[in-house]
Amino acid sequence: MTVHLKKLAVGISSIENLKDRQSFIFDTYGEIINFTRNKPKRVDELIEGGSLYWIINRKVFVRQKILEIKSFVLEDGKKSAGIVLQNKLIRVRPVSMKPFQGWRYYQKSDVPPDIDDDNFSDENNVELSKLGFISKQ
Repeated sequence: MTVHLKKLAVGISSIENLKDRQSFIFDTYGEIINFTRNKPKRVDELIEGGSLYWIINRKVFVRQKILEIKSFVLEDGKKSAGIVLQNKLIRVRPVSMKPFQGWRYYQKSDVPPDIDDDNFSDENNVELSKLGFISKQ
């Protein structure tokens, strides 16, 4: 069964800001990789169609397909993981989210649907979602 992850985009204020940071990461590492202290245990379920859903300003706005989970050992001997992501942000119906640390599993039944309308700002999409004009596909 496919599962997903949700993660706070710490220090990110907009989708454009996330794109800029990921451009820097791609230029540095040759791939979009998000480093995390704890490696997910459900790796097979994540790489079989799972996505990482980014929380920006307490709302889920975009997702990226998870391609791979890599294990690392840091210089101090501590274990770490790298979540390799597709270099494409996919907009989703905005959903409010309470803050938390690290990442959490996001069950398939709870994830917001994709939207493909780039004509509206994030704020407009939030308002349309509240009014019921952007619904599950």
